[in-house]
Amino acid sequence: MIKIIGSLLIILSSGLLGIIMSRKYSIRPKELKKLRFSLQMLETEIVYGATPIPYACYNVGCKSDTPWNNFFLAVSENLLKRRFFSMEEAWNQAMQDSLSNSYISAIDRELLESFGRVIGKSDIDDQKKLFKLFYTQLEHHEKAAEDERRNNEKMYKSMGFLLGAAILIILV
Repeated sequence: MIKIIGSLLIILSSGLLGIIMSRKYSIRPKELKKLRFSLQMLETEIVYGATPIPYACYNVGCKSDTPWNNFFLAVSENLLKRRFFSMEEAWNQAMQDSLSNSYISAIDRELLESFGRVIGKSDIDDQKKLFKLFYTQLEHHEKAAEDERRNNEKMYKSMGFLLGAAILIILV
């Protein structure tokens, strides 16, 4: 009886390990969709509401989901307290401070950094074009993240249970 319980514990624990490892592949697409939604709110605030960027970021931060709420609130705080001389510096510092625990990839961070370099540096028509270009690039990242999720999530879950079975066979 003890051997059966031990065997089940080995298989279940390795299966749970596989599920935990696969989790990051399912969270990234969700975070990218939340980013798109937050940036659409930011576009509305800046382009159509003519709200200054620090206040627009604050408004978006209040309405966004984690981790983007902390990010936009940090951008707003950096700008309102005049900690930095440029929007780019405030944007990058907010990325370092608030996105360290997120599941976005290095490529996503580069895209976000490039967006931070140009936001607020042109007139409203150019801002519209900038947002449209960013949405197109973000859509490609979302598709890649979804493909990666489809491929790797199932693999890690299966490998977790198979690893547990392999350990069980070796021990028996």
